[in-house]
Amino acid sequence: MPARTLIVFPASLYGGRWATGPRVKPELVSMHTMLTRRGIEAGVLDLENEVGNPGAVDREAFFANTERLFGGVEADLIVISCSSSLQHKASLAVGEIVRRLHPDVTIAVSGFHPSVRPGDFIYDGSPFDYVIVGEPELPVCELAASAAGRPGEPAVLDGVPYELSADVAPDYSLYPYIKSQLPTLPVYFSRGCPYPGAACMRVPGQPAGWRAFPVDVTLRMIKELCEYEPGRISVMDPSFGLYDAWRREVLTALAADRNLRVPLSISARPEAFTRKDLDLVYRARMRLRLDVETLSPKLLQLTGASPHPLDYVDKALDLMTYANAKGIPGVITLVFNRPGETRETANETLERLTAYVTAQPNATLRLAATSWAYLPYADESTDIDFPAERYGTRYMHAEWWREGIPFDKAARAVIASTDLSDLEPGDDSYWRPRFDELADEIGRKLTQEAQRGARSHEAVSSGAADVPHGFWIEPRWH
Repeated sequence: MPARTLIVFPASLYGGRWATGPRVKPELVSMHTMLTRRGIEAGVLDLENEVGNPGAVDREAFFANTERLFGGVEADLIVISCSSSLQHKASLAVGEIVRRLHPDVTIAVSGFHPSVRPGDFIYDGSPFDYVIVGEPELPVCELAASAAGRPGEPAVLDGVPYELSADVAPDYSLYPYIKSQLPTLPVYFSRGCPYPGAACMRVPGQPAGWRAFPVDVTLRMIKELCEYEPGRISVMDPSFGLYDAWRREVLTALAADRNLRVPLSISARPEAFTRKDLDLVYRARMRLRLDVETLSPKLLQLTGASPHPLDYVDKALDLMTYANAKGIPGVITLVFNRPGETRETANETLERLTAYVTAQPNATLRLAATSWAYLPYADESTDIDFPAERYGTRYMHAEWWREGIPFDKAARAVIASTDLSDLEPGDDSYWRPRFDELADEIGRKLTQEAQRGARSHEAVSSGAADVPHGFWIEPRWH
């Protein structure tokens, strides 16, 4: 008989608000769906929902409540989902609690952090029997179906990518924490890394590994999620549709659907988005997060983030202005203090933002920026040694996920380059005041509809250059 399997989300011991996620976690929905469809008895225990991310004063209460919850658990296989580095320390703590209370149970750990740092879970006295590297669904199903016991020492299992089809599409109706009218309901439509440096379950920066559910399955998933009447459906893919044909077909169908009652929020990058896409986003009443990150050609060239830095910046500014002219609500996000950043590159971004903000007669996209946070994406030589040698980058907490300190502050304690070595690690004084002024200025230009998160009429920005009644004359990026 298949083993009774419990999927556990361990919360975050020191992540605080930075680590707090939605009530429904799509990576857990996917694993739970796969197990259930294969006839495996499976449950989910989300400690973030049940106990909460502890603050500095209630960590002992977190442990006590966790022990109480696991005291009544009956399972043969427990899978701890260490979805990111923010859950690493909690994963270890929960694993140790489970091992002490249930010495014979098989314990596996999966997720992004085990995929990039499997050694963090393999040590003398480790509570884990299996460390799953890559996509966890198939290895977890195999462990459960075979009723695999304890191997004696931690074993690494490779979770290879599998075809996304109707048979493996997540079924939210099976998930124990689903309910109607949640503020947001998150979902993934694709797997793999669309861009170099993006978080990936296998090899960062390998676009060939990108794949998505078929268009008809994607549209069916959206329809099913709408039945729960959330405030919005948040598409968690780092970029909505890497391949043009898939993206256009989905957007076209959503734009034509007059019965779509729930707004979709999507993320996009300038490399893989066009004005035609924005036309469809407007018609579909979607909300947009445009992840521009930087407008510095010098930084893009220095880091190799774009093969054509000037074209990237021109296109980003073009899309930013066009989205405002269309009346699309959302946010433009930027990241400062990433490895290689200097005062000059930050100023390049701020100068272009200044010109952009000044030129807008009104706006529907807000501006948001953050200081770069170090998260492990590859091996240590790539993550740490390479930027140190090339830019003079220094991380004050190179393994902050192991430390008992507030994770947000520790991950951002970065000196990006030798040019910034006179500042305290993570000091944002060389860019933050000026950026905040620009964000406030564009905020004062937001339409009333945009302030509510709704689209504005296309004519609201008809005063913008070359945009009569909200339409661009020359579609250079179509």
